[in-house]
Amino acid sequence: MKKIILLSLIPVLAIIVFVAAQNPLSDPPAEPLAEDLDLGWPDKVMSLLERSCFDCHHSDAGNMKAKSKLNFSKWEDYKITKKISKLNAISEKVKEKSMPTQKYLKNYPDRALSDEEIGVITTWANAEADKLMEE
Repeated sequence: MKKIILLSLIPVLAIIVFVAAQNPLSDPPAEPLAEDLDLGWPDKVMSLLERSCFDCHHSDAGNMKAKSKLNFSKWEDYKITKKISKLNAISEKVKEKSMPTQKYLKNYPDRALSDEEIGVITTWANAEADKLMEE
């Protein structure tokens, strides 16, 4: 009987661990993360990415799913074609207002991007992708 109870708890615990690993709602990092990255991007863009993206898309973030899709800490390791693809996705997701996610913004409403900030990111991402295509 004890064995059955213990065996039935394993899947429940596995689900709890999986959900916790996907949760981007941990406390934001105390230290600025943009200083760790020298990508040569404009300061305005870096500050927006740091405020609204790095909590999930940085090596120090706890959201494994988000980091697997885009990790700014590993940007320099990406091939040019992957960078272009990621820049196009950034532009599209930000323009659609699907990033940052609504779930994230419920807990951190100050991380929402204004229309002007969306314009800054999309203009930059499109120009950066174009520049990479010329290389």
